[in-house]
Amino acid sequence: MKILLSVLILTLVLFSCNQDQKPNAVATSDSTEVVEAAVPSGDSVVAPDAPAQGDYDQIPMVDEFQPGARSSSGARKTDMFEQIKFRGKGSEERRLGVQLASRGDMKGAIAQFTKSIEVFERNPDAYFYRGKAKWDLKDYKGAEEDFNSAIHIRPYQAPYFYYRGQMYLDQQKYAEALSDFETTIKYAPDYTDAINYKGVVLAKTNKHQEAIAVYDVAIAKQPGHALAYYNKGTSLAALNKFNEADDMFTRSLNINPEYAQAYVNRGNCRFMLERFNDAADDYTKAIAKKANNAEAFYNRAFAYQRTGKQKEACEDWKTALQFGHKNASGMLEKYCKD
Repeated sequence: MKILLSVLILTLVLFSCNQDQKPNAVATSDSTEVVEAAVPSGDSVVAPDAPAQGDYDQIPMVDEFQPGARSSSGARKTDMFEQIKFRGKGSEERRLGVQLASRGDMKGAIAQFTKSIEVFERNPDAYFYRGKAKWDLKDYKGAEEDFNSAIHIRPYQAPYFYYRGQMYLDQQKYAEALSDFETTIKYAPDYTDAINYKGVVLAKTNKHQEAIAVYDVAIAKQPGHALAYYNKGTSLAALNKFNEADDMFTRSLNINPEYAQAYVNRGNCRFMLERFNDAADDYTKAIAKKANNAEAFYNRAFAYQRTGKQKEACEDWKTALQFGHKNASGMLEKYCKD
């Protein structure tokens, strides 16, 4: 995860499939969506010697994934950097630190955030930024310590809980992640990404009915939340409700037609519904969006096989193997010896 920017990919096994009969029906739950408006700082109770209310940075709660955005992640990071309003003692050091982090220099960023803390050790934002940089370097212990320090100084700042929750989810600490997302929602009730993340945690713990209800809340608040529809689709598919899941993936694609994984998952549902030609079409669309999509090639081979296109199926398994799909060699050995 890059500082202040997050795309978290979660793998959810939706269907129990025999690999020589059905495609590799695996869905990914992308759990973030962009909210344009920054979350205002608001009032909070802070520890002694904390900065005055006007000295806190304004941290927009914005994520990396944005439908229709420029493909360059560097450009998105620059946009994110430009949205932060740095305030108070040590702000220049924090500004430089975030700029370095947006360029991928996490060690340099950490050094600047540490300098900011040396200028004024009671500013929680410096700990927060440093925690995110440490998280990016997989220093989970150090990141947690810094997130905790930020929260101790300023216990009602929603972004602190939100990003710590993402870190916990990254570590599969689901109880802690759920608690942090719920706290985020408490302080920022309309922030639909936090609601979406709460649903993802529930889905990861196989509480799909509860997850669906949470995704519905996110959708009600933000009807254009493509990933909430997508994630709802993964939970519906996990419950073998393939027609309903198909509809959710279609809605997600209507909002963001560039989302390749939604085509893969809709194709998986259509395969399970024995709509093999439609499934093949969806896998083809996914490949058009992402040419090295091993999963789409692997799954399309099954759809081709079911419609009597064995030659095409073997070609797809060969391509899936070239792109690193671990199960494709077994299919080639079983069905494509000639």
